[in-house]
Amino acid sequence: MVLRLRVRICFRGRCVETLGIAATGFSGSEPEITLPQDLAKNFVSESLVLTLSEKILADGSRGVFAKTMDRMDLYLLTEDGVRGPVKVVGYITREGPVLLNDVLLSSLRIVIIDPKEGIYCFREELGSRERRGA
Repeated sequence: MVLRLRVRICFRGRCVETLGIAATGFSGSEPEITLPQDLAKNFVSESLVLTLSEKILADGSRGVFAKTMDRMDLYLLTEDGVRGPVKVVGYITREGPVLLNDVLLSSLRIVIIDPKEGIYCFREELGSRERRGA
């Protein structure tokens, strides 16, 4: 099991809700997500501008991905509210889950307590509350 989080991704008035995976080790200098093509299609008609960008993958290899030039808004949906928005860059992938990078997790103030069981909390809840991922 992994930490799955319910997220809403919005761009110019269009929003999509989906599950995102807290991908520790997906590093970057700004909040980033992977955005599978089937989800990215929801935003194409809204003038989503893309550029090609090289990214170093977890295994050390390099991959070239289409990267959004415009920032999208990402919201975290919890059982008791909504956090965000956080401005994110998306890397378009053929398929697979939406991955949330370390910088984005920090921006949302998420502390992963048990990644195997999908348990987390927010920084201000540390030691007083545990949450279960989606």
